[in-house]
Amino acid sequence: MTPTPRDFRRLGFADPAAARRNVLALTPTPREAELFARAWPRLAAELAASPDPDMALNNLERHAAVVDRSVLFLTLAEHPGAAALLARVLGASQFLADALRRRPSNLAWLLEPATMRVWLLEDLAADLAQALALFEARDARMKALRRFKYRHLLRIGARDLLGDADLAVTTEELARLADVCLAEALRAADAAARAAYGPPRGGDGGETGLAVIAMGKLGGEELNYSSDVDLMFVYGADGETAGGRDGCLANGDYFTRVCKELVAVLEEVTDEGYAFRVDLRLRPEGRMGALILSLDRYRDYYAERAELWERQALLKARIAAGDARVGRAFMTLARDVVYRPGRDARIVPAIRAMKREIDRALRAKGAEASNVKLGRGGIREIEFLVQALQLLYAGDDPWLRERNTLKAIFRLTERGYLAPALGRSLSEALVHLRTVEHRLQILHEFQTHTLPAARDELGRLARRVGVEGPQALAARRFAARHHEIRAAVHRAFREFFAERAAKPRARLRLPSAMALRATGFADPDRARHNLQRILEGRPLVPYAGQLRAALERLYPMLLDALWKSPDPDEALNQFERFLSAAGPRAGLVELLAASPELLAGLVGVCAGGDLLTQLLIAQPELLASLAAPERLRTPKREAAYRAALAPVFAPGLAHAERRDALRRLKQAEELTIVWRYLLGVTSIEGYAREMTALAEAVLAAGFMLTLEPLVERHGVPRDAGGAFVPAVVVGLGKLGGRELITGSDLDLFFVFGADGRTDGRDPIDAHWFYSLAAERLGSTLGDITAAGVAFPVDLRLRPGSKGSGFASSVAALERYYEEYGDLWERQTLTRSRLVLGDPVLGRRVRAALRRLVYQEPLPRASLKEIVEVRRRMELELGKETPGRWHVKYGRGGLVDVEFLAQALQLVHGGRRAEPRGCSTAAALAGLSRAGALAPEAARRLIDHYRFLRRVSAALRLLGARPADTLELAGPMPARVASALGVPSRQAFLDAYRERADAVRAAYSEHLA
Repeated sequence: MTPTPRDFRRLGFADPAAARRNVLALTPTPREAELFARAWPRLAAELAASPDPDMALNNLERHAAVVDRSVLFLTLAEHPGAAALLARVLGASQFLADALRRRPSNLAWLLEPATMRVWLLEDLAADLAQALALFEARDARMKALRRFKYRHLLRIGARDLLGDADLAVTTEELARLADVCLAEALRAADAAARAAYGPPRGGDGGETGLAVIAMGKLGGEELNYSSDVDLMFVYGADGETAGGRDGCLANGDYFTRVCKELVAVLEEVTDEGYAFRVDLRLRPEGRMGALILSLDRYRDYYAERAELWERQALLKARIAAGDARVGRAFMTLARDVVYRPGRDARIVPAIRAMKREIDRALRAKGAEASNVKLGRGGIREIEFLVQALQLLYAGDDPWLRERNTLKAIFRLTERGYLAPALGRSLSEALVHLRTVEHRLQILHEFQTHTLPAARDELGRLARRVGVEGPQALAARRFAARHHEIRAAVHRAFREFFAERAAKPRARLRLPSAMALRATGFADPDRARHNLQRILEGRPLVPYAGQLRAALERLYPMLLDALWKSPDPDEALNQFERFLSAAGPRAGLVELLAASPELLAGLVGVCAGGDLLTQLLIAQPELLASLAAPERLRTPKREAAYRAALAPVFAPGLAHAERRDALRRLKQAEELTIVWRYLLGVTSIEGYAREMTALAEAVLAAGFMLTLEPLVERHGVPRDAGGAFVPAVVVGLGKLGGRELITGSDLDLFFVFGADGRTDGRDPIDAHWFYSLAAERLGSTLGDITAAGVAFPVDLRLRPGSKGSGFASSVAALERYYEEYGDLWERQTLTRSRLVLGDPVLGRRVRAALRRLVYQEPLPRASLKEIVEVRRRMELELGKETPGRWHVKYGRGGLVDVEFLAQALQLVHGGRRAEPRGCSTAAALAGLSRAGALAPEAARRLIDHYRFLRRVSAALRLLGARPADTLELAGPMPARVASALGVPSRQAFLDAYRERADAVRAAYSEHLA
């Protein structure tokens, strides 16, 4: 039965008559009409939900004309995801619809569960290698490259349109796709040049190479669907090639040929389209400059002639392909060019002038309000504001050196350069504006940034962006929201870049450099600068009169507290960050002025480093809760943490609001835990137990948030008899051992009971349901939002290969470890612990894990395999030098103790139950009771392990980067000594070395 025009009108079609003609054309025979009728109910619902039902149905008719209609209609009727995928893609993107029609076999590929996931760089590279393997000729390989690109654009676009990937994931995947294509284009271009001229050699006779430097959106891994790729090229050294069939060339000429061929491979239009448009105008001297320069020539140019806009452009520079050594050398040069100590007064006026020129050009075109990239309140205003702050402050604060704009906003907010409310506002605005830009470009793959003027086109855009309702209503809602966001962005931009009259001098006098040095400040100039910022405020954090009065009361008390702190410089640095982030909140400053004990505690914590300060920066109002002493007295258990997280599920909150609420509530609880530890109320073991209990509560809440949309769409998994198929979450590593501290990942995997299918409107296999749950749980907890991160989730220790999904049945779990698992994987299971899920299934999984780990005692001869893995970790991850120690992976570090305990568990745990503890300390104590370790040796190892854990916690709380790395030449050893209560830097280093030597001696005695 063919739907009537009324049916089509009810479904939201703008032209019911044309829609009816589409359906008639889709079903020219009775058999096809019968098959189409089976698919129609689901297809009709998805068409109605698509951004443009008319466009979707018209594209479906065009697609059906090039495929077997019977197969297509059966797929739409029987595959749970086919109708939604086709309706979204065909109703939102003409260029993707055309790409699918050119290669209709890609639909089956898109409907494979293993396709619709995040593809890492190595996954894309392997897929491209396979796509090119059959071809040798240049033209054939260029066409294959383009087919590969459009196939993955279909995948990325479909995930984006279906809501399976957020903006950050989508732009990062587009950048990865460009990186892989760049690497192949460079490989092909260089191979051809080498065959003709031989390899290029530097002045020392050694081979030199070329690096491709990504700039702009590609450099920031925030590419659009129709972005140019901004590139620069650099080679290592001048010299001459070794010679080939066409003779020799100077290196500059050789690499110029390679670059021209690389650009041609990407840009040339074939009957499969083009790969990427390349923009080389950011190179020195732009269009007039050489295509490629050596490292030395770049160094000379930037030293003598670089303009501010070139420094600004280099903020996003990233090695995309080519010689890694040359690329690293260029990035070191770029870092020195961009990031300079102190504040450059020219930056703000210069960027203000650039924006004026852009505005003038747009006004001439009448596009100032409609251009989402360059217009008023657009993307460029956010980027300019962020980049100005980076140029001003990242020379002194390396944490701000982030290429990606969204992540940079997060870091600027975290560090206090943006007030929290403004940071959230800019993050949300950037996500909105970039999403609009994407939806403009995904329609025809045009490089457009301008909103349509016609109301019906604006309505279709609004629907593509995700605004619900009929097109006219969607257009009004979108226009109102878009205007509100643009106004907020432009207000922030205008306030930052406004030309201000000189501020009056502060009424309070700053202490002299001599006085500050005499009271313990190692860097009095920076201390004066920080005190001045406390009194006057940073850009975008103005101080109102009430706040200034409160600060004047606080000021003498603050100086007294700073002078008494163990590290006045660090205490002042972090205190200034906190006040800046708090913004114009006079109540918090008055609270500190009224409570000397709270002020002394805050200054003492600030002296310990930036991690606790970061938690306070996210929610400055939490300081008031810490003034209540009852919060510090007793630890919470998991049930109390679950109750504390209950507001996440308050009625009326959207999914994104729930995720942000989870992050904020977690941070509030973590703040209390860390505060208790730093003030000495609890031990390192108590700190870890409390953090683990909090993590398990967050995990439970995150799992509920993750399941809600999955169950709504797919139903719940059931076996063949209709019984619910449950699952459990197994914790490994620090989560399994209850040893989490701030900054720890959650190592885990999912196990479900048995095979089955879900019972909802889009049924899928139980395996795929729980794989999606695991993957999206990682996103729910680990994605960076304006509210920060809950916990990073690591699924890499799961049983199975990369392509086998993120969940296993009990049978698959046992089969994998019995038939394929390596010894190191069995070793990781010594820390396994059930942390969430069905208790009945949990007993089965616990028994299976215990049998897999302990049924067969490890022969002593196999210890050499564990020793070899440890040796590689020490070399490849520890990377210790005489001036750098690694507390986790280094010689005598935490992993020495953990590997010793785990190896002995595998040897002795099968015969005795005592050694089977999940935590390292419990395992060592159990091994002692079982007679596998002498009691005194176990006691000493536990004591050394506790000391190393305290050092690791101190490094993390002090913001050491990379984590667990101790740089001996800097201030960190003295700061760690202060945090641990050791009298001096040298005493701490001596104690550390003595304990590390003792740990390594015990490790060697038992495992060597």
